[in-house]
This record gives sequence, C-alpha cells and structure tokens, in this order.
Amino acid sequence: MITKEPEQNNSAADHQMPSWREVFLYFLFLGFVNIGGPVAQITMMFNHMVEKRRWLTKDRFVKIMAFCHMLPGPEALQLAIYVGYLKRKIWGGILAGLTFILPGAVVMIILSWLYVKYGQLPQVSNALYVLKPAVLGIIAAGIIKLGGAAIRNFFLAVLLIGAFVGMRFAGINFLLILLIAGVLNLIVDQGWPLLRKTAPTLPATIGGIGLLLPFGDSRLFQVAWLFLKTGLLSFGGAYASLVFVQRGAVAEYHWLSDGQLLDGVALSVATPGPFMLFTTFVGYIASGISGAVLATFFVFLPSFIFVIVGVHYIEKVRENRKIQAFLAGVSAAVVGVIAVVSLDLIPEALVDWPTVGIAVISFLLIALLKRDVAFVAIGAMLGGIIYSSIRGLA
Repeated sequence: MITKEPEQNNSAADHQMPSWREVFLYFLFLGFVNIGGPVAQITMMFNHMVEKRRWLTKDRFVKIMAFCHMLPGPEALQLAIYVGYLKRKIWGGILAGLTFILPGAVVMIILSWLYVKYGQLPQVSNALYVLKPAVLGIIAAGIIKLGGAAIRNFFLAVLLIGAFVGMRFAGINFLLILLIAGVLNLIVDQGWPLLRKTAPTLPATIGGIGLLLPFGDSRLFQVAWLFLKTGLLSFGGAYASLVFVQRGAVAEYHWLSDGQLLDGVALSVATPGPFMLFTTFVGYIASGISGAVLATFFVFLPSFIFVIVGVHYIEKVRENRKIQAFLAGVSAAVVGVIAVVSLDLIPEALVDWPTVGIAVISFLLIALLKRDVAFVAIGAMLGGIIYSSIRGLA
C-alpha cells in the first residue's frame, strides 16, 4: 500500500511548516477527492504528505497512523486532524478535520434529500440494485482485512469467535461483549494479580460514559446520544460504527430498515469523505436536516478531542502494555460483532443470483486482487447507472 520513499537521514520534513493557505487548500482538496474508504484515503494521504509535499517523514507518518488506529472512529479523519495540528496547532487540526468532512457531508445531505424524495423511483432502485451488493462485498473484504490485523495470536481468535457467537446466538449486548473481550485479553496478557489493581478503572470508564445518557426522549436528543456514543466507542474504525448504528437506529429506534441503512452505506462509499458519513444519511432519515447535522457533529466530535488531546501522549499510550492488551481484545471482538451486523444486511442486498455475483466479484477484487476500494466503488456506481439506463429503455 505504501511505496518506498527516498532516503531521508534527518527529520527536516517533520518540521516543515506550510502556510495557512496551503494547509486549507490541501485539506479542502482532499475533502473533495477522498473517495473509497479508509485504506484508499490513507494511501492517498501518504502519497501527498510524505512523497510529494514532504510534510512528514515515512517514519513519522507510520507512527501517527499507528496512534490513530488505536482510537475509536475514522482513522483517515484522525490522521488529517493530527497532521493539521502538527503544522498549524489546534486551529490547524480543526481546519484540517472540517475541510476533510464538510464537502462529503454537504453532498450526503443533498443525496439524502434526493433519496427521500425520489428513492422509490425505478431508476434509483435499479442503480442501488448493483451498488448495494458491491458495498456488501467491500464490507466483507474489510472484515477480512480487520481480522488479519486484529488476530495476532490464538486467544485473540477465540475472542473473535466468542464475540460472534455471543452476539449472534446469545443476544449479549455488543458493548458488554467488547468490555469482556478487552478485560479477558488483559488478564491473559498481564496476569490476574495485576488486573486486580487496574481493572476497576475500566468499567468505571465505560460507566462514566453511561452517566452522560440524557433522560430526554426527544428524537433529536436520541440522535445526538446515539451518534456521540458511536463516535466514542467504535473501536476498529469506520466499519465498527455500523454495529452501533444498526443496533440503535434500526433495531432500537426503528428510524429506518436494514435495507435503507445499506442504501446509506452505499451512498457513503460513492461520495467523498469518511466512510462514517453514512451516519449523516441516517440522521437525515431520522429527523431531516437537523438530524443530519446533529449526527455528523456528534459522531466526529470525539475524533477531534481524542487527537488534539492525545497528541501529547502518543508515545506513552503506545508503550503502555495494559492499554495495548485491553484494546487488542476489544479490536478482536469488534471484528466478530461487525460480522454479525453484516449478516443482518445480506437479505437486503443479495436478492438474486446476479447480486450474489456482484458481491463476490467486489470481494475478490479487493481481498485477492488487491484492487483499490475507490475503483471498485466507482465501478459499481457506473454499473448501477448503466443498469438503470438499460432498464429504463426496456
């Protein structure tokens, strides 16, 4: 994914300070072209920041990327915020993050309005007929990639399987599954005596977040809380956010169906910006433009806070074995719960043998042939448009 850079024996690139105008224009440009999901976006940013603009050395970029992978939420957005902060401090980080999100968010709100107004038209349904199974294939390839990164030993594989079984067949709440997986891996890695000294802080942390739960039952309050919770706890990156949104917006609040959620994910893959912009679509379906704005604000707010506050502690966090062990267990379990949610989406996407073929082709293109997610998404979009046009002429 990352090509070899020319030899650099010093860190001059790390200290390069581009102008405010250069930072603004670059991240605004990135906001319009960052299609294809986190892997494609991070590859593009490496090419621009390390190889072309020389803002960072390869070593610094990789360390920043490792830090962002530990955080809940969209890694590519966090990487943009981090680099903006390095180059222009707090306001640079905020500017980089906003320009990375806003173009895609505006496009998603427009698409959401069009979907609500014209979503039942045959042309739209025909285009989504091709795009939805392709997105399912993309998600399946993402699960394989996440699993390969998360499963570093036999016990983590057991946690992944246990998370899948616990959520799919025992109906255990997925947040409880993630907490248990993190604690179990901490026990195995650090030993029970050490855990007794540190474990109380873990449930207390989760419980502290739970105390933020508002007692209001208004729709906008529910939107704000669901997406704040999603941004705070979606360890495993953007795909993990699917779990929170499906369980909250579909299963609990019934704002939309699994099929509509998959439509939103399909639109998100087909537009620039973080993959998690499908939350903007869900917010719009739940409560119009106000819901879309609230969902977008609260789901991305934790990323800004985590990065800007955590930038000073990156090395301490990366070297803390207890934190690493807990997060490793959580990451393994996340893959299992994502798989459960993906199974719930299958009936809405795979409606006949042609859609099965589309999903399999998309999966193989990414997982085996290593094709760029962006090209697969664009190809599916074009295929949907062509299919819709043919059906319209028939």
